[in-house]
Amino acid sequence: MPSRQEVYQAIDQAIDSEREYQNRLSANRTDGRKHTPGEFLTMLRVYVNKADVAWTENAGDEATLEIMRKIAGIAVNCMETWGAPKRK
Repeated sequence: MPSRQEVYQAIDQAIDSEREYQNRLSANRTDGRKHTPGEFLTMLRVYVNKADVAWTENAGDEATLEIMRKIAGIAVNCMETWGAPKRK
């Protein structure tokens, strides 16, 4: 099992590449406006459901993990937009 540090290093690259992809989405995929936290939550729910389907319909975990990267990117996008309060 990888260490937390190894996981952080791997996800840093994965999330960065996902966020770059999201930022390049064309106008037919996004309206270009600032989404609300509630809209980000809706996007997260949609992609969690897609991950459930991917896990159910595909052998192995690769398809599910691809969607997990997207989920992480959406969550980071929300925190980039609205902030990420530190745990008290």
